[in-house]
Amino acid sequence: MNEEFKYQGIWWISNQPDKRIPGILTFIPEEGAILDLMGSFRDSPDLENIQKIEIIHGLTSTGVTITLYKCEERTFQIHSPGFLISSYNVNFVFINIHFSKSEDIKFKKVYVHFSHLDEWVSISGIDIDFNPENREVNINFRVPDPITVPVGENYKILIKFEPNFPSLFPVQNEACVKQKAFIGIEFIGEQHFAEYKKMIYLLQIFLTLGVSEPVYPLKIRGFIESSSQPIEICYQTLYRRSVKKLHPLQMLFSYIDIFEKFPIYIKNWFNKANLLSPVYNLYFGVVYNPNMYLEHSFLNLVQAIEAYHRRIMENYELPEEEHRNRINKILENTPEEYKKWLQEKLAYSNEPSLRKRLKYILGKYSNIIGFLNDKKSFIHKVVTTRNYLIHYDKNLEKESLRGIELLKTTQILKTLLEICLLDEIGLETDKIKNLIERKQISWIFDSNENKYLA
Repeated sequence: MNEEFKYQGIWWISNQPDKRIPGILTFIPEEGAILDLMGSFRDSPDLENIQKIEIIHGLTSTGVTITLYKCEERTFQIHSPGFLISSYNVNFVFINIHFSKSEDIKFKKVYVHFSHLDEWVSISGIDIDFNPENREVNINFRVPDPITVPVGENYKILIKFEPNFPSLFPVQNEACVKQKAFIGIEFIGEQHFAEYKKMIYLLQIFLTLGVSEPVYPLKIRGFIESSSQPIEICYQTLYRRSVKKLHPLQMLFSYIDIFEKFPIYIKNWFNKANLLSPVYNLYFGVVYNPNMYLEHSFLNLVQAIEAYHRRIMENYELPEEEHRNRINKILENTPEEYKKWLQEKLAYSNEPSLRKRLKYILGKYSNIIGFLNDKKSFIHKVVTTRNYLIHYDKNLEKESLRGIELLKTTQILKTLLEICLLDEIGLETDKIKNLIERKQISWIFDSNENKYLA
């Protein structure tokens, strides 16, 4: 997933094994996979329709079997005299297997090595004893025991550690021991890859919340029931950027911070995914786009807070029946020609305003957000700035935040959302407070990152 590769071989459509075409498969993590063929799978040169192929099989020059899934033609050219070349965008690459059809792409378990996963887990089997006086170094290594977490009725989450032992030479002048952490999803029976992909995404953003930096899948391996050989899985990853090492204390939380109740937290994260999907999308949209315009980040986070309040808390000011009666009375006295227009305007009139939503959330978490001294002023500035950025009303321009003040407020909104998400996965108030305070201290000492302490 995190490395480019090229495979030269022959390629064919799964239901047309006799029509084999030479070509090269190229994979670049940020751009995805492209199959360039010295020929075409077309039966006729119909240039008006883009050819879509569900499954393409490949056999490389070194004997590796490959399945290409969800392929779409990107170019098709006819060169004289009648020589064809074509290329296809490939959504998913499965290495070491041939799947015959889409419904066959199932796995018993899938393991993922994410960026920053090793630092987040913070469990090492390497023990180093260094004595500078006698110039002696003793290195002991034992593979840490795997961690198993039952989550759903038919699946579990696992964290396992993969060792890389040193090579042995006749003259040994170096020895390197490495360990990588993988987080896995294992079902009782085989499940389609589409289900795994959803769960990989949920694990990815859960880790991103904890790490406080974008997390990406670097290596994905699937296993089927009939074989112990790992199947390498590759697809395009978006918004990729260089990965730096992090200390666990720079994170919002690491595995060590939550291990005692990790099964509860991860289960809540998965169970509430559908309910909180708008909040996830808006919050992580900001985290994964560090170059987003500050105004857009601010608006995304405000919208995420509104979505959170709408999904989790009371989303009405009056009881529904009372509000309906109020609307009916208003419409009874409205001229017929304006009724439809007014009805549309009043459609969301029973929902709390942004001001009331913020006031409620800040009140709920008042024990945690001690860093916010003047809540009333903060709410006013957020509402005014949101209204100005949405409508660009000149009357609001002077009071609207900009520059460093907008940056500070945006960071506070981000922290507020993190508090909400930590609460939703089940962390106790005191635990959340400690984690937020620790994260703020880490911002102070992180001189390489221009982060603002809310």
